[in-house]
Amino acid sequence: MKFHPTFPYHYVLLICAILFQFSCAKDSDLFTDFIIEENLEDLTGLELADALLIPSDFDWNDIPEDYENAVWEITESFDLEGASITLPEGVTLYFNGGLLTNGTLTANETLIASQSSSQILDTVSLSGTIENEYIMPYWFGAVMDGITDDRDAFVKTLAYAESLGLKVLVDKDMFLDVEETGTKAIFLEDKTWIEGANEANIIINNLLSPAFFIALSEDVTIKNITFLYDQEYDAAYDWKTTTDNHLNQQQLEDYLTANRNITFSATNPAFAGTTGFHTIFSFEGSQNVLFEDVTFKAKGETANKFTQYVIKFKEQYSSDQTIATEGAGNSTDIPTNIIFNNIVFDGYLMGMQGVVENLTVDNLKAYRCSDFQNEDGSYLGGRVAANDYRFPPPHLFYLNDGVVDGYPNNITLTNIIDYGDWIGTTDVRQELSGYCHSLKLVGQVENVKVDNYKSYRADGLGDWGGITNSVFTNIYAESQIDRFNPTWGFNSLRIVGTLNNVSISNMTIKDNSDELELYPLDVMAGDYVTLDNVHVYVNEIRATSHGPFGISGSNNTILNSSLNIENHNNTDTYKAIIFNNNETLSNGANNHYEIEVNGWREISNDPLGLSMRMLMQYASNSNENYAKVVDTSNNFTIEQESAVKQDTWTRTEEVELGSGSSQLLNINIPRNFYVKSVNLTTLEALEDGLEVYLSTNSSSTNSNYWLTEVSTGTGSISKNFSNTTAHTSNQTLYLVANDDFENQGEISVELVLGHITSGN
Repeated sequence: MKFHPTFPYHYVLLICAILFQFSCAKDSDLFTDFIIEENLEDLTGLELADALLIPSDFDWNDIPEDYENAVWEITESFDLEGASITLPEGVTLYFNGGLLTNGTLTANETLIASQSSSQILDTVSLSGTIENEYIMPYWFGAVMDGITDDRDAFVKTLAYAESLGLKVLVDKDMFLDVEETGTKAIFLEDKTWIEGANEANIIINNLLSPAFFIALSEDVTIKNITFLYDQEYDAAYDWKTTTDNHLNQQQLEDYLTANRNITFSATNPAFAGTTGFHTIFSFEGSQNVLFEDVTFKAKGETANKFTQYVIKFKEQYSSDQTIATEGAGNSTDIPTNIIFNNIVFDGYLMGMQGVVENLTVDNLKAYRCSDFQNEDGSYLGGRVAANDYRFPPPHLFYLNDGVVDGYPNNITLTNIIDYGDWIGTTDVRQELSGYCHSLKLVGQVENVKVDNYKSYRADGLGDWGGITNSVFTNIYAESQIDRFNPTWGFNSLRIVGTLNNVSISNMTIKDNSDELELYPLDVMAGDYVTLDNVHVYVNEIRATSHGPFGISGSNNTILNSSLNIENHNNTDTYKAIIFNNNETLSNGANNHYEIEVNGWREISNDPLGLSMRMLMQYASNSNENYAKVVDTSNNFTIEQESAVKQDTWTRTEEVELGSGSSQLLNINIPRNFYVKSVNLTTLEALEDGLEVYLSTNSSSTNSNYWLTEVSTGTGSISKNFSNTTAHTSNQTLYLVANDDFENQGEISVELVLGHITSGN
């Protein structure tokens, strides 16, 4: 290999490698005076004057032999007149205001550099080997002022990058006009790499069509860029009655036919709903996609200027086949091996929605969100008639089954914060549609891992159902679900299908409503479900429903978990903290629950009716199950082993003795309870020679009613009782003595009561 005598080739390679590395970090345009001149001189000792200046009469068809391994400085515009030019080996094309047009260039280990942000290639076909890592949109005509439409130039840039195996670097704001329905969406091919620098924005305005399709493409990377959404929708516009859907399907069909060898025989591409086309990115069966350090932000401040969809995951027919009939029977692909790292959503309705497998999302922060509406809050949800909404209730995540085949599988969501900064009307949709919570996983969903997920959405944490082999841990949610009609049954975490082999641990669900009629945690159903360290917090509860704990099924476990009530005013009787359905009551097996309740209502007036209840197991069910619920406010415990349930109520009272030989206590032995034990502690010594007893009769001489003697000096006397026969009426309690108390002595009475039933 020859080297140009005034410009060693290995220096050129070193310079360009370092320049492109610097370009992603410096807050300046690529190849500015600093980068080109100072670094060139520092690294090589050479000045730009040593480069070969290409004269205006340069014959591109007869390149001198000694021009190989050299830097060519191009300052003029050259019309190649359709010629096919093969460059010598090792040339660096350094454009300093120059331009090449109308021809074909075959590169040969060629480097390209530009002094400015001007166009350097126009209708030039470029092939061969390019040593650059990145190419720039302004090389191909992009203005990149954030105002001028650069869509066509960007599409050209992507095409060059694809053909040459290079990356696209966006270092200045650029506007892509992709608003026109069914015609301007940008399709990203295999190995597309788009990377930003200098905090650049890609400004987009799509409305009824995706800004970008990733349709059966592989190995797509997008890094370090902000997609700035600058558009406004009309919530009253009824796209169901227009040709929008057809235009989008035709656009997609044309691409799949031309690029994926799919023949549509009077059929259409797989379809997952009209609104899914209103997304920034539509993943159509794509594979191996990485988004890293990417922000999706709406420029507008009102909900009608928010992104309708950010990411749509969609099943699509596989390449190389004929689709004779739509739906089942055709080979399909769902998006797979999709990674999102360090992502921001700010100003959006639907975040990520659809069917996907092998999805990893780590460190996502979601800020402003809303439901579909006009600026004044009208047409909420795109409502055109009762129960007819054009836009589905939006969520941060909404993963569900495919339209033909496939389901969400191997989903990992870690370090997610949904701040739930709600923008727009505080009204909610007036029917059951409109529950805009954070995390929706429904249908058939397998192998989910959620770790360190925080949601502050007023609508709640999520809908979960149909989930298998999954782990949810370190979850915190605050909500305000009193915004909904309680008859709709919207909990902060609502369970809409079975959970099987699912572990939920270290989860706190707190609702900030002043008053609630529903618990924020829904009861569950499934097998091999574990709740460990799950805590529910509410303010005032007027719940008429059972719960919030219960897993209908078998082999389920709840441990170290609690319900915490600030103010409990509900007067309904026999309300169950643990609730299982009839099938589980009859046949459930190997369930084990241990729960603590703090703040339960006062139960003295009706201990069995007002105390906590559990619907765990019928007497006819011979299987082994265990449950224990502790009411800390009333010192009341329910414990059930198989079909036998035993309540234990510990009642205490401190009594300052007055005058007379008999003193009535405030506590009693209610009907249907028996005494398990008594513990009497003398806190202040009694009158000398006084004999005092705890009795169910006010007479100090009738020993038949005495339960136990009281210590005359400070200290305790305890007694256990083996008789479990319940009293058939309320029994008052007295302290009785053989003489006057003389206003001397203080006694602490602890009475442990029991109640036994068989089954529920």
